[in-house]
Amino acid sequence: MSLRAVARKDFHDTVRSRGMVALVGLFSLLVALFAYVVRPQGAAGQFATELLLSAFVGPVLVTGLVPLVGVVVGYNAVSGERESGSLKLLLSLPHSRADVVFGKVLGRSAALVLAVFAGFLLPATVLVATPVPFNAGSFLGYTVFAAVLGAVFVSIAVGCSAALATRQRALIAGIGIYVAFVLLWGFFTGRVLGAFQGPIETLPVTVSSVRSFLDVANPTTGVEVLANGFLADQLFTGDAVDRQVSAVSMLVFWALAPPLAGLWAFDRADL
Repeated sequence: MSLRAVARKDFHDTVRSRGMVALVGLFSLLVALFAYVVRPQGAAGQFATELLLSAFVGPVLVTGLVPLVGVVVGYNAVSGERESGSLKLLLSLPHSRADVVFGKVLGRSAALVLAVFAGFLLPATVLVATPVPFNAGSFLGYTVFAAVLGAVFVSIAVGCSAALATRQRALIAGIGIYVAFVLLWGFFTGRVLGAFQGPIETLPVTVSSVRSFLDVANPTTGVEVLANGFLADQLFTGDAVDRQVSAVSMLVFWALAPPLAGLWAFDRADL
């Protein structure tokens, strides 16, 4: 019950925040504008929705903006209240530190999921209103994957917030993780494979399998792999099953490991 109370309060506070409303509005306008400008017809007038999402909206907007919104939503979840002193009041109520951390993960993730669905509502209206084939099932399914991506980054940011004492440190950590995953991951993995290719070849694995694992270890790539498989009607079927299962496993890891690590540090912190 204590966890639910923390989650409910954080959900309402996040939904009502002006920053969240502004971010949702900006995201919705950008996706709607992109959908209207691009709106590809596809082969013989088919698959316009799938092509728009997998080739344009996803790589250009979703994998860049949704993780950033997740970091902004989650970075001050614990450290902000710790810095202001309100965390002591919260913990004076019948809430454990685990209730605080995971309640904030659940509440802020739910708020971001709602925001993502709201952000995709205007683009869906634009696509319905324009003379292109529109697949509502594909659009809704892709929205679910975008929401999962945002929730994973909220979990990572809340984990950083729980582990660090100030909002500034939590923000720096969150932005650093965003830059590593969204902007520099390909560069890092290329360097790792280049440096350890010789030792890797002595192991009972191939370089391509290590490269595939490193790709899906990035939550943005993992969601992209699953979303593209869904849009192509090949989710958990065909040759990509192992890669998709690995992607799901890594998304679960990133959703749980950072909050648990943050709770471990938070439990040992002197408030």
